[in-house]
Amino acid sequence: MLEKRYIAILILGTLLISTVAFSGCVDPDDDEERPTLLRMGFAWPTDIDPAIGTDKSSAVAFTNFYDPLVFPTQEGVEPWIAEDWDVSEDAMTWTFHLRDDVTFHSGNEMTAEDVMFSMERLVTIGEGFAHMFEPYIDIDESEVVDDYTVRFKLTEPRGVFLPSLVRLYIVDKEEVLDNAVEDADFVYEPWGNDLGRGYLIENSAGTGPYNVYEAVIEDHFYGERFEDYWGPMAENAPDEFRMLALGEAGTERTMFGAEELEITSEWLEHHTVVDIAETFDGKLGAYPEGGALYGMMHTQKEPLDCIYVRKAISYAFDYESQIDDIFPESELMEGILPILLGGAVEQDMPTTDHEKAMEYLEQSQYYPDIVENPEDYEIEASWTGAVPATEHVALMITSDLEDIGLEARSRRYEWGALIDAMYEKETSPHICIVWVSADYPEAGSLLNARYHSRNARSWQQNEWLEDDDIDELIDDALREPDMDERFALYEEVQNELFEMYPSLFGHDQYSKHAYQPYVTWPEAEDPLEYSIPSNGYSVNVRNIEVLPHGER
Repeated sequence: MLEKRYIAILILGTLLISTVAFSGCVDPDDDEERPTLLRMGFAWPTDIDPAIGTDKSSAVAFTNFYDPLVFPTQEGVEPWIAEDWDVSEDAMTWTFHLRDDVTFHSGNEMTAEDVMFSMERLVTIGEGFAHMFEPYIDIDESEVVDDYTVRFKLTEPRGVFLPSLVRLYIVDKEEVLDNAVEDADFVYEPWGNDLGRGYLIENSAGTGPYNVYEAVIEDHFYGERFEDYWGPMAENAPDEFRMLALGEAGTERTMFGAEELEITSEWLEHHTVVDIAETFDGKLGAYPEGGALYGMMHTQKEPLDCIYVRKAISYAFDYESQIDDIFPESELMEGILPILLGGAVEQDMPTTDHEKAMEYLEQSQYYPDIVENPEDYEIEASWTGAVPATEHVALMITSDLEDIGLEARSRRYEWGALIDAMYEKETSPHICIVWVSADYPEAGSLLNARYHSRNARSWQQNEWLEDDDIDELIDDALREPDMDERFALYEEVQNELFEMYPSLFGHDQYSKHAYQPYVTWPEAEDPLEYSIPSNGYSVNVRNIEVLPHGER
């Protein structure tokens, strides 16, 4: 994830427009020959190597360029590359029986050898989603049983192993190793090469519905429909899927109006998205992904190391206004996790109450000095320039804190700089405003990513709880193979975390977009029926339809 530091973020609106408008063009009057395109804006940078990225745009890339072993649903997971599986009574041995009709983009047949290599590559590189597997998978004892059977051995029971496998994306072992480099910046033993890391920065080696054919890593990725895709695709699934580095309102408005952009990026402000849709007769859609907006409070940084200061902030924040004025498509949180995740529970959440906030502040170890000399306790509310709406949240927080006598300031970071700052306890801001979505559709995904100490040095945490008891509770839940008992443990850890007031719990996130009238997007049009509570999976392009040019 931190390798994103070296990628330059160069977004030049006019260059993008010309690139999108004229790349691969054909006679505009010949509708039958014109390919259908789905061009979509994203915050950048984007990693398309499934062993590296974890953010939204990277997860969308994985969903469309690769296939996982199992696929997430609203209820859990369903068979995908694995048709079925067996699990031992101690939940430490998992045997998967694979499809025998899957072909890689290279033309190579997919076999169990590729599945085993994909797991080994992921945990060897140790980035991206590796933390979901690396401590628990015993690669030496795992084995390829036959061409279409793979057996994973775990070092301990792991109840969430199956849902976690939505993040094991299958790569083509032969293609990756054929393009591996020995003399590279990263060399992994015992392989003695970079495991294709340099190659997969700008190439796909998967079995997914789209195959990358052009990449400019600081600007765009173009994928063409894989005609030999084994799985279901909508009748009018687009011929090409193009991921574009966007996020600037004026550029997206111009492109959308010229029909050079089918779907706006996620992080435009609400009024901008609505205006684009209304101006150009487009559609509006929003869907939940099992994510939430958090104001992550640094629990080891003065004055937020005092729980009463954190409680005061929690009751000072204007929850209703952030929905009414900034995120009208989203919903207030009913608990510390998005309620649609399996195992999430409702709690008696804080509400805006400045009188109660002052009562808590007066119990703080820093009172009365914190209100008599507030400049000595200035609180920084950080936000990323890649998501302009978070500036409004930061300004709201600073205003709310000033109402109870505290001094606060808003600070903008570029995304890469914010990731760097959050990597160290000393440089992490007081409050960091970030959306985090579940990697698999259970509460354990966010509990682990958001609050376990092993993930403290990541963009998904700024709390620095480093609490052994919380870690143990989370680990106990993740180990439990019985779902009902696992969900009961999730409830226990959620209740413990709630009492610590480690975060501002803003809202359950609904990703919002404007999209063209000739596009049909089930997840956005009927989210209760089709959306997937797992980061990136609701932008499943094989399910999206783009009308042919002659039918618009």
